[in-house]
Amino acid sequence: MGDAGKLNGKDPDGRGGQRRLGNRAIGERLRQMYDGVVGESVPDDFFKLLEQAEAKARSGNTSQTDGEA
Repeated sequence: MGDAGKLNGKDPDGRGGQRRLGNRAIGERLRQMYDGVVGESVPDDFFKLLEQAEAKARSGNTSQTDGEA
């Protein structure tokens, strides 16, 4: 009958609380990692690459939009 509680969605051993603590710790660590990545500077080479891609897209958009509709 000890397993009946688990089958009904209950956690008689209290493992759900441990899981929640573990999930909370994972969430906090993920937030720390995200904040670290967001705080990093973007290399100048990457900005140049983005500018080139945008310029190429702008120059290509005028000829492509005429053919597409």
